[in-house]
Formats: sequence, C-alpha cells, structure tokens
Amino acid sequence: MPLRSDGTEVPQATALQEWVDAAYQQLKDVATEYNQVISYKALALHIQDTTGIATKQLIMNWIGKVLEIVAQRAADAKEPPLTSLCTHADGTIGDGYDRAPKFAPPSTTSDIEEVAAEHRLLCYRRYATRLPEDGGTPTLTPEVQIQRRKATSGESDSAWLQELMKSGTLSAHDRVPFESHVQVARLFGRDYKGHQSATIRLNETTQVWFPKMYANSDWDNSLSDAGSVITMRPVAGGKYVAVMESKPLREYVITFGHRKSPSGFRHYEFLGVFETVHSRSDTTQWVHQRVAETIRFDGNGDFSFDPVRPHQSQDDQAAEAADTNPKLVDEFQLRLTAGSYAVEDQVGESKVRGSAQAVFANAVKGNYGWECAVTGITTRAFLVASHIVPWSADKEIRLDPSNGICLSTFVDRAFDAGYLTITPQGRTSVRWERVKNDPILKHELSRIDDVEITRPSAAPPDPDKLRRRVELGF
Repeated sequence: MPLRSDGTEVPQATALQEWVDAAYQQLKDVATEYNQVISYKALALHIQDTTGIATKQLIMNWIGKVLEIVAQRAADAKEPPLTSLCTHADGTIGDGYDRAPKFAPPSTTSDIEEVAAEHRLLCYRRYATRLPEDGGTPTLTPEVQIQRRKATSGESDSAWLQELMKSGTLSAHDRVPFESHVQVARLFGRDYKGHQSATIRLNETTQVWFPKMYANSDWDNSLSDAGSVITMRPVAGGKYVAVMESKPLREYVITFGHRKSPSGFRHYEFLGVFETVHSRSDTTQWVHQRVAETIRFDGNGDFSFDPVRPHQSQDDQAAEAADTNPKLVDEFQLRLTAGSYAVEDQVGESKVRGSAQAVFANAVKGNYGWECAVTGITTRAFLVASHIVPWSADKEIRLDPSNGICLSTFVDRAFDAGYLTITPQGRTSVRWERVKNDPILKHELSRIDDVEITRPSAAPPDPDKLRRRVELGF
C-alpha cells in the first residue's frame, strides 16, 4: 500500500491519480526545454516527492500504469504525446510506447525510436520556451545516437563526423553527442590519437574546454537553468585548488560539457561559447557567461562565432536607493526644469547616478500621481521610476520624464529583465518565451499581460523611445 510521508496508508487508486497528475505536469515541464527528456527512474522519484506519496514497489511494476493514463489524457486533450519524453536509462523509448494512445500525425517510419523523436519534437514545438530558428528537428537521445553509430560503422568516426564537418556549424540546440576529445578536436583541424587534457588551445584568446558537468572529486561545475552561465569551483581537498590562484582567467572557451546520465552513460555535448565574467570571478570561483550558441568551423583549423553579450540591468530600483549629493540634486533639478536632460557619466564627485535618479523619479512619479501605470499600486515604497531607454544607452535623455514610467517594483523588474515590453501604443506584452518552469511567476505575469498603461498628467511615454528600447534589445 502506498504511504504518505507521515506514514498513513493511501488507497492505490488515490495514489495513482495523484501520481498521474504530477507526471502529466512534469512531462509538460520537461518539454519546455528543447531536446530534453527524463528517465523512468527520475520521473518516478519526482512524482513521489511532489505528491508525498511513496511506494516500495519496484518502479517497473507501477510507472507503466501511470504513463498509460498520462498518454490517454494527452490524446483525449489533443495534446502531443507527452510520454515520448520518458525514456529508459539507456535512452531508448521502449516497446511499450508503440502501444500507447497518441494524438499525432502518421509517421513515415516504423522505427519506434524515430517515431518517438518525431513526437518529442511536437511536444517541444507546443511547450518549449526556446526553439531553433528552423523549428527544430526530430532528435534521437545521445545514447541511441551513439549506439547506432557503432552499430553501422563500428568504432569509425568517419561517416557522421564527416557529415557534421561538411555542415560547418554546430549549435547548442543540436545536442550532438561526442564520445571523446579526439572527435571534438577534428572539428578544429586537430588530429589526435588521444587527448585527456581539460582544454585545447586554439589561439591566444580561445580554448576548447571539456568541463565535467557532474559531481566529481576535483571540480564543482554548475550550469544555470537557462544554460547561459557556468560557475566553476574547485572541490575542497581536490588537486586543482591551487590552479585558481596560479592560472590566468580564460577569455573565450568553446565548451563541450562532459555529461553523465543516471545509467552511467557519458558523452560530451556542445554547450556554447562562454566568456569569463571578471567582475564575478576570483580565486575561489570562475564564472563564465555564454556569448554565442553557435560555432562555425571548416575542419582545417578555421573557426568563428559571433559573440553577443547580454545587456546589463539598468536597475533603477538600486539607483533610487543609492546615496545622493545635495548640490548635484539641485543642479540636475535646474537642468530638468530648463528642458536639458543630459547627465555625463562623471560630474565631479561620485553619487551621480543616485542624485540624477532622485530628480528623475520625483518628476516621473509626480506625473503619474504616485501610482503604478500598470497595476495601480500607490504605496510609495513599492514604486520606482523606470527608464524606457536605459540609463546606460543614452546620456542625453537620462533626466527626460518622457523617457520614464512609474511602475511597481515587480513590474519594473519584469520590464528591466526583459520579461515585459510596453508597446508604442501603451500596452504591456509579456515575453512568454523567456518564462521558464515557474508556475507562480507565470501566474503573476499573466496579471500584467496586455494591460493598457495609465496616461500621466504630463510627459507621457514617448512612442519613439519605446520603439528604441526594443531595437536596443532590451
């Protein structure tokens, strides 16, 4: 009999229903990341943890029934086959999937693994927060890809690797598995018989990097949920602690993370091109920010990528809490009154940002009657004057009230972080593709989506500035 965490027994039918609900939601969450799958074991552990209902039965004796009901529910709701996202530890879908109810167009193949890959793509296209520009392609799991390579060509890398080099590009979305450093090195014109070092130096500024992305005795490397930041820390007592103090920070690292599945299967996977964030790195950790998701190569040594650095937060909230200089406040107030809105990056002493923000905020909030233009919140501790064209982007309009909107702190953070835009017509629009697996955030953002902002008594938001913000990539 299944048991709750407090030891009370739960009828099998009740447990099954709660497990199905949890599995259904978890598979939808898995589908939010392109080419992500989950193993039977991981799903079983998750739904027991989520529901607080556990069983001592072997997973194989009950998870199949859960997935059977999930598959039927998805088919009845005309949703893509969610159970295609659940695989065995070896990456295979299993024979049972062929019998599962599905709502999907007919497949042109009888290969069950290829069918499941097609169905997974339907799931990603429905639920993924980000997809490749071409909409993605059906992709076998890394384990199955490597198994089939070996079955068709033995230990030879020639066929699939030559095809990859012929394409000349590799994206972090592709999830192409590599078995060794040697295979990766061939993309960059290096013909090694063996290679074990953590890096391959390509030129003065760029290295290929093979970090272990799983627990090990030397390094604690973590990848952010969005895959955009790698934090590298030495394990206490490990043999590489001194490296952090003796070696210079890297500039660019073309990163092939070493992955390990629950079954012990290991492979390398391109994660992107990363750049060291010097302001967040020291002798205890190195932080790397992804600046490119795609690389180009010719197999003879030439390679390239287009680094795109994320915009820094303008953080008007922090500026409003910053120290001010009374003389600068008076000077900036005179400028604003005269219709001169420029603020240089340095005006004598420090405290420039806080002083300018104090003047700007007083004008903007006053125009809006000290009320959030989106939510109507009037408690002053929760209001901030948010720049439309960010402070960092144009020094000539830093004090311009038509370059500001009075927002609540939550709305300002969504606006600043790029989750919310405001159209030139004065309506909010949530960028849902940026919202990850956070149901509470989704709920809160839904409350401020497609809302017409309040018009201020003076200096309404300049439509050109709202357009410019989007053009700048914010």
